[in-house]
Amino acid sequence: MERFTHIVLLVLGLITISACTNTKDPASKKVLIESRTKKYKFVHGNLYSTGTLYERIIFDKKGRDSIIENYNDSGSLILRTILYYDSTGNKVKSEDYKPNGKVESTTEYKYSDNGKIIESFRQHTGGGINRGQFIYDSLGNRIKEIWTSKWYIDYRDEWYSSEVILLRTYSEKGFCTGVKESEDGKPFIDKKTVFDSVGQIIYEDWGDNFQKYSYDKDGNEIEHLYLDTNNKLIWRWVSEYDTNNVRIKYTKYNPLNEPIEVLNTKLVNE
Repeated sequence: MERFTHIVLLVLGLITISACTNTKDPASKKVLIESRTKKYKFVHGNLYSTGTLYERIIFDKKGRDSIIENYNDSGSLILRTILYYDSTGNKVKSEDYKPNGKVESTTEYKYSDNGKIIESFRQHTGGGINRGQFIYDSLGNRIKEIWTSKWYIDYRDEWYSSEVILLRTYSEKGFCTGVKESEDGKPFIDKKTVFDSVGQIIYEDWGDNFQKYSYDKDGNEIEHLYLDTNNKLIWRWVSEYDTNNVRIKYTKYNPLNEPIEVLNTKLVNE
């Protein structure tokens, strides 16, 4: 179960990089071909300069993610994802490969006639699945999500399944104002989530921890606080962006608010 969950979170948690635009001279326009993110550790308060490769994204000619590679702290490849798009630019399929080249999982995506994603279906080679279904109102707001999972636990020799349903409400301006959740048929409960005036999450109560978020004027998340139930700091993450709103630096802090690791992203142009 831990490996299954790790892969799902890993894929969901990947950094998305957008193409850069140079408007000074079309003739000398640079083409973004890949991004490389390295992880650096702090040792006794000092940044350890060597660093290891953390993530590598290769872009296609249209600036879209084409191949995503993730690495462990030793710099060894742990997952390679290949992405496919249709003629309208929608991502329709992704394939995850293990370091030995064998397929870990395959995900397919379906869209409505107006380009809204309505389903994602991930099939793992071991038989596990993750399925997401998305329903919208007449204004295009996603008002309902249904997440179904099935996985196998080796040490118990048993299959397990789960279903989570999320219901979202919106303001007249189209900003999310509330979320209700039901797990495995239980009654819906209000998720203790606070949104700002433009629908960005600024506070979440997870029961055993609190999480707070802050954003810059462009809507980029610049700080994420992870607190215990006594509002004491557990982790803190700070993000920095370039002029194209691409996150280029991501620093993690410990409970003493000391930096312990940093991710630096470098964009490579042709």
